[in-house]
Amino acid sequence: MKNKVLIISSEFPPGPGGIGNHAFNLSNGLSKRGYEVIINTKSDYTDKNQEDLFDMKLSYKIFRFRRKKTSIQNWIHRLKIIRRTVLRYDIKHVIITGEFSIWVIPLIKINRVENITTIIHGTELGKNLFLRWTLFCLGKSNKIIAVSNFTKSLIPKKLKFKAHVINNGVDSNKWRHTDKKYTLINFPILLTVGSISVRKGQYNVIKFLPQIIKEFPLTHYHCVGNCKDKEDIKELIKKLKLNNFVTLHGILKHSELEKIYSTSHVNMMLSNNNNNTDFEGFGISVLEGNLYGVPAIGAKESGLEDSIRNHYNGELVDPNKIEEVMRALKNIFMNYPKYFTRSKAHAIDNRWEKRLDQYEKYFQ
Repeated sequence: MKNKVLIISSEFPPGPGGIGNHAFNLSNGLSKRGYEVIINTKSDYTDKNQEDLFDMKLSYKIFRFRRKKTSIQNWIHRLKIIRRTVLRYDIKHVIITGEFSIWVIPLIKINRVENITTIIHGTELGKNLFLRWTLFCLGKSNKIIAVSNFTKSLIPKKLKFKAHVINNGVDSNKWRHTDKKYTLINFPILLTVGSISVRKGQYNVIKFLPQIIKEFPLTHYHCVGNCKDKEDIKELIKKLKLNNFVTLHGILKHSELEKIYSTSHVNMMLSNNNNNTDFEGFGISVLEGNLYGVPAIGAKESGLEDSIRNHYNGELVDPNKIEEVMRALKNIFMNYPKYFTRSKAHAIDNRWEKRLDQYEKYFQ
């Protein structure tokens, strides 16, 4: 058995979220490689029974923070569980991932943890009232890992000497992707996976759809993910007379998401940096789609520059310029066999197994 590793994450399955998906893959990989993994995370999944069943199947320990009546009570409860875990299991290495998890670093330092590694996804460094406190806590880390070069660029100069880039990876064994063959029937079937928001770019895609449909009349756009402002996006769809061209799926089961990936042509990631408060740190759904041969059109000047190799497994564009989006769509359409093959190769080249090799170097 190798060293014990405590992973404190702001998200964790079965609830949705890229940070949780990252923490889950990292935990599974380290556990399979002989590390004794322990998870501290929040419990906010709507189906408590499903969450409990999920936790029972894990090969490592997980302790969830149960929601209390007030924010102060939540934090006291969280800090107690973390301190108890550190002392009970004699933890020497902690991995911090996700925005609010960073704030517990000073407490961990007090308890003489030797090695703290913080993983930065992007949203942690958005401008907000708590940014100064976040940076103070981040400075207490021994090492900082950014999931993309764009995310690393957000880290202040005085902390950059601690920072390294390890891109997100994809678990190729999780997806049934080997049998897909490409077809251009009904091109383009467009897809975005992620919570519907300004950052993820679904609003941009919908605004561009009338012009895309003029060029490609059979266009259909699938939005997969939670939507807090569902009425707003429904109103936009109605206003643009796109009811027959857009499907809002909400959160899908894994098997249902597999079907969407396997029938889509292009993954649309027209992400916007939301007033410098929210950023697209990498875009894991790009790699998931790539497994099925689905190329992506993504935003320049974001973490997508690490997940999309321009003109290889997709196209990088200005997310606010329809002419660039149209040019990218036409280029993919005219060269689809190449994009299909290269997307699959790109996904396999970015498997989690390779990422784990990189992470292990920092744990030794």
